[in-house]
Amino acid sequence: MKKRIERLRGMHDLLPEAYRQQTQVVGRVRALLERAGYEPVDTPVLERSDLFQASFGQEAWQNLYAFQLHQRELCLRPEYTASICRLYLEQYQQSPLPLRFQYVGPVFRYEAPGRGRYRQYTQLGIELFGGQPLRGDGEIVQLACDILHELGIARYRLELGHVGVVSNFVERLHLDAQTARLLLSLMEQISRSPEGEQAAQARLEALYPEQVPNPALPASEAGRWRRLASSDGSNQLVAALLNSFSLPFGDEDSRREIAERFLWKIGRSEQRTLVFSALEFLRKLRALAGPPPEVFQELRQLLQSYQLDDDPLAELEQLVTTLMEVTGIDRRQITLNLALGRGVSYYTGLLFEIHASDDEGLDLQLCGGGRYDHLVEAVGGTRAVNACGFAFGLERLISLMPASQWPQTARTQALVIPVSKQDLAYAGRVARLARREGGIIAELDMNARGVSNALRQAARRGFRLALIVGEEERQTNTVKLHDLLSGSECLVADHDLAAALREGGYSA
Repeated sequence: MKKRIERLRGMHDLLPEAYRQQTQVVGRVRALLERAGYEPVDTPVLERSDLFQASFGQEAWQNLYAFQLHQRELCLRPEYTASICRLYLEQYQQSPLPLRFQYVGPVFRYEAPGRGRYRQYTQLGIELFGGQPLRGDGEIVQLACDILHELGIARYRLELGHVGVVSNFVERLHLDAQTARLLLSLMEQISRSPEGEQAAQARLEALYPEQVPNPALPASEAGRWRRLASSDGSNQLVAALLNSFSLPFGDEDSRREIAERFLWKIGRSEQRTLVFSALEFLRKLRALAGPPPEVFQELRQLLQSYQLDDDPLAELEQLVTTLMEVTGIDRRQITLNLALGRGVSYYTGLLFEIHASDDEGLDLQLCGGGRYDHLVEAVGGTRAVNACGFAFGLERLISLMPASQWPQTARTQALVIPVSKQDLAYAGRVARLARREGGIIAELDMNARGVSNALRQAARRGFRLALIVGEEERQTNTVKLHDLLSGSECLVADHDLAAALREGGYSA
């Protein structure tokens, strides 16, 4: 027996009703965004893999649908932002700013599938290039809230963060670039839950294990060696020290290797201290997450204790005030979380996410976005460009829309039944007339099993009307209208078909 080929895990088929709902939602959101000046664009599903190197860290990179074809590294689009940046560089680099784009289309990520999570899903979003950052941030967050209100989703939670606070703290620690990137990538895990925080700590413990101290080496001496490890020319100094010992260290290469390993261990220990200092700072930020305005004062006190700039707080404070005034969002729907992290690494300022609960209380992330002023430059631009945007997961949006948002616009379905094969051409003409002039759904009977059988099949499928044409109707250019609910019939001229359908209440 031939094996059945099944749908790939994590993918889903879009059936007629779901497809209609998706089309309706896209139309409504696109109209809203166009009124705000956002022009629709699209990009290829297939891109060069290196386009996303500036977006995704090493772990996220493993989730991309990447492959090699004809000596080229290619990738199915995992998100839109980097692709829109490439589009901007190729098509609009000389255009005056600001520029506003909207998009909708499939993206692909090889992640663990689950409830409401697919490996191919639909992103709907916007990107804004240019403009003053505070104004741009305010516009995109307001539009994200407007989309939810347009679709009747009133119960949601807006989480606001600012990557600048953590970035400034990490920069002050003078961590190596790889460690700094790792910490920023772990922010998302840490901000999600205590379990995520524990997982992040376990990973850092594995990468930076605690070194067993040498009891023969006083703390002051260990500190001197750490300072030596961070100084220029430290390899040469340690190698010279080893040369002064009358011990069999081997040749010059062996002594150099011993010096490098020694300094690596000392530097690793110093990195561990700094890394866990940063982790503790992230813990404190997460612990203070809460609704405005109370949380602002507590966050300011924390930043002052670390001697950090609190300008990002002033930006967020103004943004919250504007949102409450313009969109009417309740402050209890807003959470300020400066430990908030996102799954891509290009953000430079504002971060935000929108969450909502489904009927069973499961938390769903509907939207994510923020500011990424260096991404255009990272994908090949000659200079940085102020930019920000967001993306919704369309499937999750639709799953949370109330039933009242789906208009009852079902049109009458009619089955056009030719009595014999000689009546087929005339039946086709009647079907076209009913669709074009009558505004109803008219299907041509495909079974050719007789009128009675066709009527039973139409009733079983929920059709309201049958249009029967035989030799008599063909000769007189008429149509027999058969109401499948009442069983009544009437004969009408083909040129009066549209009027008869309207008068009978079959068409609008």
